[in-house]
Amino acid sequence: MNWSRIYGIVFFWICFDSFGQNNLTNDYPKDYFGNPLNIELKLAGTFCELRNNHFHTGIDIKTNEKSGLPVLAVADGYISRIKISATGYGNAIYVTHPNGYTSVYGHLESFSEPLKSHLKNEQYKAKRFEIELLPNFNQFSVKKGHVIAASGNSGSSGGPHLHFEIRNTKTENAINPLLFGIKIKDNIAPILYAMKLYALDNGYYSTKGKT
Repeated sequence: MNWSRIYGIVFFWICFDSFGQNNLTNDYPKDYFGNPLNIELKLAGTFCELRNNHFHTGIDIKTNEKSGLPVLAVADGYISRIKISATGYGNAIYVTHPNGYTSVYGHLESFSEPLKSHLKNEQYKAKRFEIELLPNFNQFSVKKGHVIAASGNSGSSGGPHLHFEIRNTKTENAINPLLFGIKIKDNIAPILYAMKLYALDNGYYSTKGKT
């Protein structure tokens, strides 16, 4: 086994990951977005966490094991999409911001006025509970810190929490919200329990033909 090559690969991966992450975080504004809840943020789920059939596209924020906490717009913008569903994100709001990003708030219990009344009227018109609306940019404008909804447990949720995302508005690709300066208190250092290395080809570990 050629340990020098293995050590070299591991060292390169650690350096690449470290420098790559630092460079990546510099690409995003750190003081533009506020917190979506007016409490200390604690996570029940992390970005890109592996689920049964997908990677988690946001962060799950704990709501003290209850519903009804005020959900705040993280920046100025307008509500560009509202969806009510019995599954998935349940009651969800999408806010488009002028800096090229969209924030997403899922598993909501209810919506704030005038959005609440508007949705009820649209449901009666459509004669169905599940509905999706795409308002105009000047229909439901929001300001940073304003209450837009109440947290809940709607849709495919296993307990009260707020699912929160930040997406690239143009591509709709989800981005780790923590790259935007949203702070999560974390005093627990990670512990490495195991490591597994995969060779690129047999030449990295085979001793065949060597003396």
